[in-house]
Amino acid sequence: MKIIAVSDTHVRRFDELPERLVRLMDSADMIVHAGDFVSADVLDEFERRYEFVGVYGNSDDAEVKERLNETEVFEVEGVKIGLIHRGNFINEFHDLGYKARELGVDLLVFGHIHRFVVERFGRIIVACPGSPTQPRLSASSCAVISVEDGRVEIDYELVQEFACGIDVRLRT
Repeated sequence: MKIIAVSDTHVRRFDELPERLVRLMDSADMIVHAGDFVSADVLDEFERRYEFVGVYGNSDDAEVKERLNETEVFEVEGVKIGLIHRGNFINEFHDLGYKARELGVDLLVFGHIHRFVVERFGRIIVACPGSPTQPRLSASSCAVISVEDGRVEIDYELVQEFACGIDVRLRT
């Protein structure tokens, strides 16, 4: 199964998302969003267009926070996946390894930090897809998660030629 993980989109309308991100999501089997949609209109479009699991973030409006949970746990092809927005507080990500253990998941997808991260803690993987619209000291990104026969692979995808804090030209 091909899953596109995204977080921290921070847009008021779905059509403000990078075209490359939308194409990637359109080609996926499932979309997970780790919060900070900002607008319920954007959440509506995710729910309408995709097989979708999402959580709310700290910047989401009241309607998004009413409709989504703070944490989700679901299973895909024998892999337990957790989803949370703001789970990291120390930037070494050990706290998220502990959170994943608390939730009993194999993979924990999180947001809030606006940069791509993949870390392994024993059998547990924690991953942040970054932000496609407001990266921090990184490039505009999402994560492509492949789950097959209980195995997980995570790839980094640039979604537009925009980066924060990087003095290079990006090619998508």
